[in-house]
Amino acid sequence: MSVTKQKILDSAMRFFLEKGYMATSIQNIADDCGVAKGSLYNLFNSKEDLLIEVLMMQQHRMTEQIRNIRIDETLSLKEVFIRETECQIGFFLDNSFIMQEVKKLTLPDGKIAPFLFRLRANLLNYNKESLLRVFGDGIEPNIWDLVMIYNGIMRELIFLFIFEKKSLIARDMAAFVVQCMEDMTTNMQVRTRPALLQDSDMSEYIQYGLKGEQIPDVTQRLDLIQRLRSTIKELAITNSEKTELQEATQLLQEELTCEQPKIVLIRALIGLLEKEHGLKDIIQQLDKLVMNNLKQGLTFECTPKE
Repeated sequence: MSVTKQKILDSAMRFFLEKGYMATSIQNIADDCGVAKGSLYNLFNSKEDLLIEVLMMQQHRMTEQIRNIRIDETLSLKEVFIRETECQIGFFLDNSFIMQEVKKLTLPDGKIAPFLFRLRANLLNYNKESLLRVFGDGIEPNIWDLVMIYNGIMRELIFLFIFEKKSLIARDMAAFVVQCMEDMTTNMQVRTRPALLQDSDMSEYIQYGLKGEQIPDVTQRLDLIQRLRSTIKELAITNSEKTELQEATQLLQEELTCEQPKIVLIRALIGLLEKEHGLKDIIQQLDKLVMNNLKQGLTFECTPKE
């Protein structure tokens, strides 16, 4: 990498952290580096490309740090996990603007969202492997629940540091998170409790994330319709009531695949299904997905695109 390019990346990283991505202009970075704006555009086609390069550089540094930690044979598995966790915390603190501007950065028509989807998918996979390596295969049935708990604790601590300006030390944060996970994994109730998140649920999410994509709306909708059908079968209601709900589900699916779906009919069917308490959570997810599509003027597909 040329000295000029590295200087631009370092300057951009500093500006993004201090001013935020949206408030930083290419001109700010060019002036700071003492180069012409046109010269900067010869190296980076857009501010988005520059941000992605900065994040890739930071991710590479984190990966190298973790690799060096893992090959240190003097460290216990727990200490390795603490230091790995500290590296992840450091990455997000060094790039705090990601959390501050995540909604603006993940616009579906931009270049940044696919990179962040891949980053998240890679971190989820990595954290799964780390938890299994430290705590053993006995936690595998509940592994995705534990991954989400691990990520959730870290996210809230990082949130306190960034937004509430709490004077927390990264090493202490990492040790606390790992100790929490150790307490959970040694609790026999955790090992015997039915998993909330199944591997089948997460594998699809990870698969799309690694491609820089979100699960397509049509796939999510079909999954929710299938969950709806399965849940209706298990409801403690009469067979005639189940039949009515299944027929409503079938009508809803058919209407959603129409070239010009009738919004009034869709709302009526959703309202009917939502009255059954056991279906409420699924219906609310489906309602949000469907209405967002309708507001955006999107048409519904019968099957996912390959």
